[in-house]
Amino acid sequence: MPFRSSHFAIIAAVVLFLGMLALFLTLKAPPELKNVPGELKPISYERASKLLKLKNEGVAYLENEKYADADRQLEQLAAELPTDEIGFRNLTICRLLQLTPEKLAQQPAGEKLEELTLKALSQLIQISPESAVNSILSARIYAALGKPLQSQADLIHATELKPKDAAIWFELSQIQKQIPAENEASLAHESLAKAWELQSDNLFLTLEYLQVTAEQQSEQAAIVFEKAKTLSAPLAASVKDHTRLDLNQLIEDSLTAIRDRKWNVVLRNARIMRNVLIAEDLVKSDRRRVEQNSLEFVIHDFPPAFYQAVEWPAQQKPRTVEFAQARPLVFSPVLTSAIKDLQVADFDLDGKPDLVVLTAKQVVIYSQNGELWNLVTQQDLDGDFAEVTLVDLDADVQQMTQPQATEKKEPTLFPISPARDADLDLIVSGKSGIRIFENQADAKTGKRSLEMKAQSETLDTLSGLLAVNFSDLDHDGDLDLVASTEQGLSLWSNRGDFSFRDISNQSHLPPADLAATSLVRVDWDRDVDLDLILCSRQSKQAGYLENLRHGRFRWRPFTQVKTEDGPTANQFEECVLADFDRNGSWDLIGVRQKELMLAETRRPEPGSVQIASVQPVNGGEIVGAHGTVLQTGDLNNDGVLDVVALSSTGLQLLLGTAEQSTEQTAYVKDQELTSAQSIQMYRLSDLNLDGSLDVITVAGDQIVYQQNRGNEYHWIDVSLRAEQIKGEVKSASGRVNHYGIGSLLELRSGTIYQPQIVAGQSTHFGLGNQSVAEAIRVLWTNGIPVNIINAKTDQRIYEKQTLMGSCPYLYTWDGKQFSFYTDLLWAAPIGLQFAQGVVAPSRDWEYLKIEGDRLKPKDGVYELRITEELWEAGYFDLVELMAIDHPADMDLFSNEKVGPPDLAAFKIHTVQHPLSPRAAVNHKGRDVLPEIKDGDNVYAKTFDEKYRQGLTEDHALELDLNIEAVQNAKTAPRIKLYLTGWIYPTDTGINLALSENPSMPSPRPPALSVPDKNGAWITIQPFMGFPGGKTKTIVVDLTDQFLTDDYRVRIETNMEFYWDQVFFTVDETPAEFVTQPVPLESATLRYRGFSTPLIHPGNGPERYDYQSLTTGIQWPPMQGEFTRYGDVKALVEAADNRLVIMGSGDEMRLLFKVPEEPIKPGWKRDFILHNVGWDKDANLHTILGQSVEPLPFREMQSYPYPTEVYPDEEVLQQDRERYHTRRQSSARFWNSLLKP
Repeated sequence: MPFRSSHFAIIAAVVLFLGMLALFLTLKAPPELKNVPGELKPISYERASKLLKLKNEGVAYLENEKYADADRQLEQLAAELPTDEIGFRNLTICRLLQLTPEKLAQQPAGEKLEELTLKALSQLIQISPESAVNSILSARIYAALGKPLQSQADLIHATELKPKDAAIWFELSQIQKQIPAENEASLAHESLAKAWELQSDNLFLTLEYLQVTAEQQSEQAAIVFEKAKTLSAPLAASVKDHTRLDLNQLIEDSLTAIRDRKWNVVLRNARIMRNVLIAEDLVKSDRRRVEQNSLEFVIHDFPPAFYQAVEWPAQQKPRTVEFAQARPLVFSPVLTSAIKDLQVADFDLDGKPDLVVLTAKQVVIYSQNGELWNLVTQQDLDGDFAEVTLVDLDADVQQMTQPQATEKKEPTLFPISPARDADLDLIVSGKSGIRIFENQADAKTGKRSLEMKAQSETLDTLSGLLAVNFSDLDHDGDLDLVASTEQGLSLWSNRGDFSFRDISNQSHLPPADLAATSLVRVDWDRDVDLDLILCSRQSKQAGYLENLRHGRFRWRPFTQVKTEDGPTANQFEECVLADFDRNGSWDLIGVRQKELMLAETRRPEPGSVQIASVQPVNGGEIVGAHGTVLQTGDLNNDGVLDVVALSSTGLQLLLGTAEQSTEQTAYVKDQELTSAQSIQMYRLSDLNLDGSLDVITVAGDQIVYQQNRGNEYHWIDVSLRAEQIKGEVKSASGRVNHYGIGSLLELRSGTIYQPQIVAGQSTHFGLGNQSVAEAIRVLWTNGIPVNIINAKTDQRIYEKQTLMGSCPYLYTWDGKQFSFYTDLLWAAPIGLQFAQGVVAPSRDWEYLKIEGDRLKPKDGVYELRITEELWEAGYFDLVELMAIDHPADMDLFSNEKVGPPDLAAFKIHTVQHPLSPRAAVNHKGRDVLPEIKDGDNVYAKTFDEKYRQGLTEDHALELDLNIEAVQNAKTAPRIKLYLTGWIYPTDTGINLALSENPSMPSPRPPALSVPDKNGAWITIQPFMGFPGGKTKTIVVDLTDQFLTDDYRVRIETNMEFYWDQVFFTVDETPAEFVTQPVPLESATLRYRGFSTPLIHPGNGPERYDYQSLTTGIQWPPMQGEFTRYGDVKALVEAADNRLVIMGSGDEMRLLFKVPEEPIKPGWKRDFILHNVGWDKDANLHTILGQSVEPLPFREMQSYPYPTEVYPDEEVLQQDRERYHTRRQSSARFWNSLLKP
């Protein structure tokens, strides 16, 4: 799009102004800033250490959002290096990030902050006046100070310096929109157009520009719509599932409207398209490309000349690894054909590693028996296969043969494997395709066998496989398949029954000629989903598949090193993960043209990774040109990952160093392991279970064992198990694959920080001299974190998934302390899926009873505290308390039922004469009356078999109500049934996995049946409703529901319910009660933290100890704006779409004035809490679950709401500007285990 002459006039004027400003600053520059030295003089080790400490700690504090600490370090660094850019650039960024409206409004501190920021900026520009980055920083500072004209001038200067940078043009367009001048809107449009021309493959920019072309009624809109169609193609199917909106049809309708010049339709459709897509991960990712975080401009390191000038002392070599003499392993029967591949895993679940050997003719599994390796099972193969893989594909958790240890241990630590485990299934792949075998154990003998599972018309169509990887691509709790063939890459969703569905068409995959030979699973950009790094020996290319969630991916090249024209990570032919500088960002050790390379990265924000440098590994020698040559592991247990590389002469062992002066010295060569015969492949595994990683090689026709003799350093092995315990029963959760493959493990102990991705049944960490692992964090593949504190070393620990529910919690003042009461908003989930394309209904209101003895007055008020303690966002529109006074000899209930409004309509039910059933049994006739007779916190479990969290066998609760009062009734009795219980629910990920698996049922809510005249059960209410979340009471009116005079009922379901009490009433008339409003006096939002869970010893729900508190960040951040802390009373006084938006760790304190009318003698007071609001679980399968937006509103017909418009009331817009201004800190979560 051409630019107008007025635009050039502004640019010319700005250039003249900046030129005069630069001249003025040069004349005024202090002497020490005038001359930047050429070659550096020698720098002493002591001075270098001081500068490195200031730089490292300053940047670490900055990235951890500890600005005051960062400011001190960076200001000192700038003073030490007054002519270098690094100190002033980073100090300017530090002060820029502090320029919030709140801080600037605080006087005189705000004025002082402005002065210091402008001073640092002035010094920075004097050092480097022609830096586009510095101009951008200047523009952002002036924008924060409310000076958009100066900001515009700086950005125009930046566009001159980097005219092809789309991000600068986009930022300029956003500033120009803020300038209240007649022609600035069109200038903003022109700048946006330029940004789009430069980066037309950016869907976010495309959607933004689409609005402009539609508003301008430009024919260009047709081109932009066509581009939007191409870019949004991976999203079309899921958008249709989630919203019923056909994107392709919408675009076709828009193109027709453009031809017919129906611009109102074009503009409406452009807005709908933006509303639907703006919160999608693909769009967010593209948005980050042009909305650069200021941390992306941080200078992380000194130039190479600095390191060359330092007078380094001789580097202390890490502890060498001592190996026993290599010896061939002895097998019975012996291997008779060429070995193609080797894996080490516990195949038979006896707690010891087995060897799985792929030969030219068969796959053979051996177990260790002293010096001899005996046959477990074998399978003949017909075809050419090169790779064997072992993963659990069917979640067949079974009893292990190894007994449990009897000694008492801490609850989450086990000295040996848990009593239940899932066996590993076996996959072979190669030129002949892929074959899948189920690992089966004879129920009587325990003997193992392999059964091939047919894959007709699916995986059987694959051939010429170069590599495979099993990862949970769609985060539904099972392991899916990534297959690289000579024809290209394909993605396959695991249906859970050994069958797979091709989902490749949902993704933008790499070109077919990539021919990936190396596939690495990792959350590369730390945004809580698994990405895949692909490298190719054939095409000499690399990049990664960015996870866009819901089983969708996009091929992305690695970012280029901006300051170098040398090697790039995109040229890696193979790579492994490391974090050599312990900065919480994955680095890559790669092979490029037989040379070992190290790619150092930075992570300015989740979803964004920068390649900072790509350098040869110092001391690394030429490596092999074919096959897998790289592996990592801490062989000397010093707490730093080492690298093993295969070359033509043997195995190079490069030890990681604990102290790096530069990336060049990150690894030091220790030794080379050689063999008389050429080494074809190798594996690192603790074969003898002594805590040190051994080396197993394949050389010729032998498998050779090189035992690591170890040292006095400590170690710990972490094994994950995705199982849950309720009472005494263990079961597979279904939320995560059994061994947690793909989960992130982070260990912190002393100065040691180690991240690793779980790749097998156990993950090994060395700990050096540390005798305790201070903190281990598990980030499961579904985003749920678990912390293990002070784990003892030199042992294997097993960590289970913890119970994670949903919804905000209510605590009440009981006269002595605040105690947990129940959870809220259970009927109002938004974005929750029952199955693919089936969104759960949401009812935004609830009426919950609070017992009077659980809410006592204090200083003339009743106080409630509502907390958000899980991974979700809570939206409260109204919080209203009503006092219900009634005679003390009666009780009352609201209907706390999940169900549609007509089924769960609010009504106060009074109870004067509760009656117990004559009998209560489950579907197998087991007596459960003792458990459900009284509300005594003893819960009945009516099922025996549990398939997944929340899903069980079909089970029933049969109640016999044929007591004397019913039998003697002269007319059909009016019976009301009261059931108190709770539900342990599935989640969205489990629901989607179940909907894919043809062998598993879907959850069915309780249905109510009564007997007919023949005694057969007849369903009278297919959906009875049920108690939502923690313990609640529901009411079922059975009046006129019975078909005969047999008053029995049967409640049938396959959902996981537990019942505390069941009673009923007969022919009761409503009793007297008085309702009084309890006025809200104040509502205050603050950060509190997380209460300690109290695990119920039986079948009851978890409760929480309000007095026991953890204040650290526990959950990954959600995106978007939450309500700022402070007074929020105006937001919850009425149901008016004004919201309090709460995130994890938040608490809302509510004070209600005690009514002046006293309680009558002989009466008591209970309460009804009336809430209006919604809850959004951050589960990776929740629709738009990682973002606060779009905000819900009472009139919406569905969520998301593609064709509806959020209310445009002025007060709601003001709320966004005044109240909803707080973002969750990503640095506090992701860097919580890092230390500066």
